[in-house]
Amino acid sequence: MVRKVLIILVLVIFSQVSFATESFGNRPEVQAFIKHMVKKYKFNESYLIVLFNSVKVRPTVIKSIQAPLEINPWHKYQMLFVTEWRIRQGVAFWNKYQDALTKAEKIYGIPAKIIVATIGVETKYGQNNGNYKVIDALTNIGFSKNPRAHYFRQELEEFLLLAREQHIDPLKIYGSYAGAIGQPQFMPSNYRSYAVNFSGSGTIDLSHNQVDVIGSIANYYKKHGWKDNQPVAIPATVTGYHYTKLLASNKALPLSDFTDLGIYPRGYANEDLKAKLIELKGSYRNEYWLGFHNFDVIKRYNTSTLYAMAVYQLSEYIDAVRGRS
Repeated sequence: MVRKVLIILVLVIFSQVSFATESFGNRPEVQAFIKHMVKKYKFNESYLIVLFNSVKVRPTVIKSIQAPLEINPWHKYQMLFVTEWRIRQGVAFWNKYQDALTKAEKIYGIPAKIIVATIGVETKYGQNNGNYKVIDALTNIGFSKNPRAHYFRQELEEFLLLAREQHIDPLKIYGSYAGAIGQPQFMPSNYRSYAVNFSGSGTIDLSHNQVDVIGSIANYYKKHGWKDNQPVAIPATVTGYHYTKLLASNKALPLSDFTDLGIYPRGYANEDLKAKLIELKGSYRNEYWLGFHNFDVIKRYNTSTLYAMAVYQLSEYIDAVRGRS
């Protein structure tokens, strides 16, 4: 009997030691990060130690960051984001927040349809803001072997500053597996730089206040160089083989130059505007588009060409359906 009790005690002690070792607060690289935050931003060291000891190990975060949806071919990606449901809900969202969207258009010059579609692609109009604690997501990736770990450690730094500025408990802020926050899915640095209190409530809330969300997305696009009354993309037809070299170079050319390369725009735009050739993998054949400056601005929100095309196409469908209703 005594032997059994001793074995149980040993197992309990071993499990506690294992748990302590697993705790982020005990990792040398995290301890170095804590000292950095204390020295540079005057955080309380004891507070940060307790905070990081509360961070959970999330294997699903590491798995998700290694296999983002953008690895899918276009025809599968499109089926996920350019859907009848997102179009209908986008029209409803636009109608409900028409005043705020009109105000954002006037102040920032960003079309309402682009703002609405961005929210639709990011979080299904606020229905899926993310189920991960942001500090868990950023810490797990930031102190992993991921090639972008340094970027996520920088975002962790921004997140702690954001929580302090907003007087929010960092353990109570939820977001995506990558640490993106709220309906617009802003990373912490973007939240600090581009979020605006568009509602005039006195505090910025990108999780529950749709008016703040609308103004913040518009501000983000404006600050990243959106050009008012200019196109985003138009479809194109390709012939011959010259287009392959242009795809490889990712070079922007004046619209008037494309026909000499066997690339024919299927839409109208000023011939002096520059565009890049885009190839999207379809289920039967590839699609070709010409993406203008504003297409690249959408890619500042998410660097994926698939993402930018999904936002653009969803915006066009929402606008068309709303115009008919």
